[in-house]
Amino acid sequence: MKLSQLKHWTQANTGTLPHCIVTSYAGCADYLMEVEYKHHLEPLKNDAGEMVRFQTLDQVGELLRPLGITSVTLRVTDPYDEFSPDGQFSSCREDMTIAL
Repeated sequence: MKLSQLKHWTQANTGTLPHCIVTSYAGCADYLMEVEYKHHLEPLKNDAGEMVRFQTLDQVGELLRPLGITSVTLRVTDPYDEFSPDGQFSSCREDMTIAL
């Protein structure tokens, strides 16, 4: 989804705001964002078609708060976390809600 489409969606007064997921990958300094659209996650891209990257969660808030979005899901993905503490298989990711 392009950033311009996200802005248009939030200004259209449809009654619902998009669900945004900010992903942090182990070993990567940037955050990437996906927007849930029709039960699928669409990566957020700029008008040139490149993924929008964020250095901090504050930057995410600076973009989304003016659009009326007050919280996101932070998804931390760690491919090295293969097993949980009890020895069972782990999904290697954890989701948490972050208020902007």
